[in-house]
Amino acid sequence: MRTLTLFAGLYACLLCCSCGKNNESATERSVNQKLSAVSATAVNANITDYTIYTFSCVAGGKYMEVTGFPTYNEKYDDQRKITQYASSVSDGVIDGWQRWHIIYKTTVNGTRYYHIRNVFSGKLLDVPGGSNVSGTQLQQYFEFPLLSNEQLWSIEPAATTGAFRIINKGSGMALTNAGSSTANGTPITQETAGTGTNQQWILTAREADTYRDDRVVRFFNRNSSSMGSVAFDEGTSIPLSNGKVLWVTQDAWDGASLQPNGKFSCNSFFSYGNSILIQPTAGNWDAASTPNMTRDSSAQGRPKQICDIQPGNSFAWPGPGVEIGNHVYIQCGEGSGLSLSDQSLYDLTENAGTKWQVKRTTPAGMSGQNAINYSSGMVKAADGYVYVFGAQATGFGYTNNVHVARFPISNPQSWTFWNGTAWVSSPVTGDGARITDALGTAAVAYVNGKYVMVTMDQGFNCDNSRNIYTATATSPTGPFSVRKQVYTIKEYLYGNYARYYTPAIHPESVNGRNELLVTYCLNFSACGVEDCVDGYLDPYFYRVKGIRVPYGKIGL
Repeated sequence: MRTLTLFAGLYACLLCCSCGKNNESATERSVNQKLSAVSATAVNANITDYTIYTFSCVAGGKYMEVTGFPTYNEKYDDQRKITQYASSVSDGVIDGWQRWHIIYKTTVNGTRYYHIRNVFSGKLLDVPGGSNVSGTQLQQYFEFPLLSNEQLWSIEPAATTGAFRIINKGSGMALTNAGSSTANGTPITQETAGTGTNQQWILTAREADTYRDDRVVRFFNRNSSSMGSVAFDEGTSIPLSNGKVLWVTQDAWDGASLQPNGKFSCNSFFSYGNSILIQPTAGNWDAASTPNMTRDSSAQGRPKQICDIQPGNSFAWPGPGVEIGNHVYIQCGEGSGLSLSDQSLYDLTENAGTKWQVKRTTPAGMSGQNAINYSSGMVKAADGYVYVFGAQATGFGYTNNVHVARFPISNPQSWTFWNGTAWVSSPVTGDGARITDALGTAAVAYVNGKYVMVTMDQGFNCDNSRNIYTATATSPTGPFSVRKQVYTIKEYLYGNYARYYTPAIHPESVNGRNELLVTYCLNFSACGVEDCVDGYLDPYFYRVKGIRVPYGKIGL
């Protein structure tokens, strides 16, 4: 899918990126001193569960971090080694690969054990293979489904005031700065526990922040040829009353297109223009348990394609949806190339299996107009209405007006539109009718008593602005608060910034931590870089990525 509001007036340029690191500068030291004084607290007693910390070794003073070239996304990989490095500061905050969540997991014989999770990658501090060998360099790895000793750590006060020893449950060995080195890049290892300062760590608490949800990212790494949709964009979710969740995709590759190396041939093309996955529960992140929805008949003869591409068009891109009774209603934008020509509302009749009945409907007002694309969100409210949010592109795709329509829960075909003061029978464009403005693309959902908008910097240009923002309102017609930056996308396509788009909000995906799941997608392109390498396309760049944003950071 190529999101419509992103592409107007785009032009290519070459982006130069640096992946090197320098020793801590005077500016960085100043920033870190301010962080310590204002937003960080050095731990000198008990650590606090589910708090973000930096780990600096008493011997050497450097920070524990994940290795790898950022501009080739290596720091997201399993088995990336752990080293120490001088502080790496971005926008006044120590970078995520040097920040770690401490998460209480279990108590055994009076000893509390924790996971230590990297903020940048969402992966855990891990002893490779559960090794008992002293000197083994530590790594990051995905969280195992069951508690595993090589990923469990005790944290106990050390002799040095304010410092801690960190002991692995499986090996009984201590987190160690190898050789008490002061050099950048020194391996962080496990070694026989002792009293040296190279096993003593200062844990400094940092503010709660957005982090990558590795479990969600891995859920979308559907690498089996027997699966249906294995790579796609969009990623809107629709919770059902029976506990299942529908995940709506736009252009999608089928697993049959995967080559033995898990990639696509450069001359391959997506298998269907849209699809829907059926997740058994909101907390089940097993991709193998999440099959494609199918339908009885399709204009294109593609049973996994839910929304038909209309005659003369080249795309049918479904957006948000809502469940009413045993029906699910999904908005679908229709058109050719990158131009919206029509919109429809699909009526899906639920079935206990994967095959559902599908019907295309055309509500007056929404259907037949292309100025406002109502693809930004659907909220079923307590007042008996479903509120549908859409975007009107302005400023060559770099800014958008966000508008809202609604229909009664009892009649999805009867739409009215907010004109700035009242609900009217036809959409009204322009600043006077908008409920807020947004950047490249936007999503709206209802979370914890507020309407939340997530928007992103324009994701197809070549500059360095790659932020995700949120704003909130107590009414579907606004006003919305001032946008707040909550995350910066740091993913690259072979050295240059990867293009990104389609944010989505998933209030149903709770994790008991008061954190909101937000997803976005990458694209097979970047400024000045070929997407095809050695004859293959890497599906990593056409898959949904997930982050968790603390409610407190959003103002919920």
